[in-house]
Amino acid sequence: MKEPSFKRALASYQAAFRTAPAGFIFSPGRLEILGNHTDHNHGLCLVAGCNLGIRAAYGPAQDVSLESQGYGSLAFALKDFSPREGEKGSTMALTKGVLAFLRGQGFAIGGFRAALNSDIFPGAGVSSSAAYELFVAEAMNVLYNGGRIDRLTKAKAGQYAENVYFGKASGLLDQCGSSFGGVQYLDFRDPKNPLVEPLPFPEWMPRILLVNPGPGHQGLNDLYGELPRDMRFVAEKVFGAAFLGDVADGEDALARLKEPLEGIPERARLRAIHFFRENERVKRMKEAFSKKDRREFLALERESEYSQEHFLRNVMIPGRYAGSPLECVERAKEAFPGGAYRVMGGGFAGSVICFLEAGEVASFSKKMASFYGGGAVAEASISRLGAHRVA
Repeated sequence: MKEPSFKRALASYQAAFRTAPAGFIFSPGRLEILGNHTDHNHGLCLVAGCNLGIRAAYGPAQDVSLESQGYGSLAFALKDFSPREGEKGSTMALTKGVLAFLRGQGFAIGGFRAALNSDIFPGAGVSSSAAYELFVAEAMNVLYNGGRIDRLTKAKAGQYAENVYFGKASGLLDQCGSSFGGVQYLDFRDPKNPLVEPLPFPEWMPRILLVNPGPGHQGLNDLYGELPRDMRFVAEKVFGAAFLGDVADGEDALARLKEPLEGIPERARLRAIHFFRENERVKRMKEAFSKKDRREFLALERESEYSQEHFLRNVMIPGRYAGSPLECVERAKEAFPGGAYRVMGGGFAGSVICFLEAGEVASFSKKMASFYGGGAVAEASISRLGAHRVA
């Protein structure tokens, strides 16, 4: 427990609860390495745990009581876990949702208290919500279940909390990144039971920086909703399938999408093309990891960025170029053409993930900070472990 954030969590815990904690938990955010807007249509992704995350001191209690620096306090009795309309969008909803899911799966739950610190900067796009959900799941795992809750079940608990209690229709990508850590290849053809395959830890990868060029994702649900709807529309009308990931052959599908298609809007067609090509990029990236191929890694990230701009079209809110991910990517490419940059996560607003050589990190950070402020730039790295108890 050498990290300052754990020491702050310990001090907060002792001040709030007048006793020593049972232990400490780290729950990472996630980095989307490749596979942008593919999971919701039963596609392929590469996700990683992130060193930016939640560090907490925790202990058993009769009910639930949390102290979180920057986010205030939370307390409730362990009685009623029913979803409540007035709690949607809250930390309370996420907490109750995780507990309700685990109890429904036959695991023991109980009260706990904790003091949390997060070093996820605002708008980082590394899913602070998934990090929090996995913290709660891991607290139940170590306090009441002897460490026997598997990582996929903990990830599903987080997704359930977001979908049913929090009111956000998220997939399972974020929670898998926070739960498994390392780098994972995900296949969502069966979204309730995705294939999760660990890849070798990539010491050879370029350095990772995150830049938040402007406002966050608030108020963008309509834009996000269009993406899966457009893809599902093409799946049904062109291929007779429920999701694009259910279509058998990507190359045949791309050929079909290049034919004249009556009644298919161009935006939907282009987004479907992105889906199939992005899936192929994920397969190639998996191979690049096995070969430790740094050049191919950067090439695939650049291809994905091009596809986001020209096919997926989630790089800016229409009419709002200033402070958009697109503006950030263009500035980065102009100043540091050797790197790779693209939208991470939902897009339209929020963070850009950047891959650079070690010698460029300081000058890149200074340059981006001159545009967006020092608090908008942070270096990140891949966490080898998912949510876990720290000795």
